[in-house]
Amino acid sequence: MIRTVSLIVLAGLTATLLVGLSLFQGHQSGIVPKVHAQETDRHESCSNATLKGTYGFYRTGTTGVGPLAAVGLETFDGTGAHSPARQTIRRNGVTVRDLFADPALDGPYEVDPDCAGRFLNFDGSVAGHFVVVDGGKEIFGISLAPGNSVIAVFRRINED
Repeated sequence: MIRTVSLIVLAGLTATLLVGLSLFQGHQSGIVPKVHAQETDRHESCSNATLKGTYGFYRTGTTGVGPLAAVGLETFDGTGAHSPARQTIRRNGVTVRDLFADPALDGPYEVDPDCAGRFLNFDGSVAGHFVVVDGGKEIFGISLAPGNSVIAVFRRINED
């Protein structure tokens, strides 16, 4: 009885293996159509000019003094300068900058042809990295300040 059950199980496994192998070979020979993502000949590149207009943004993460949350507006001029950046910032639950009361901040930026970019300090040091997305409609960024783990998302509101 045990021998009969063993032979039936072995026969079933062999049949399953043969069917699976024939399907795999059929797939390799083209019986099953191959599917590819749509390819495009359009190779977009970016530059400082890709960022032009006013963007709404938020930043969130942690800093050396605790959690950070911020919202604001920033305008990029298309030539490598962003100004004015107005934002409300809360660090560790305390408002340290007010979108409506504090003066705007500005500074330079650089965008590479592959759409990676840098926010720069006026001394030329890098304050953050970012990636330009969807032809400049969005920007995803990260702070490089020591002790920070802060990300930012920008969305274009209008092109000035």
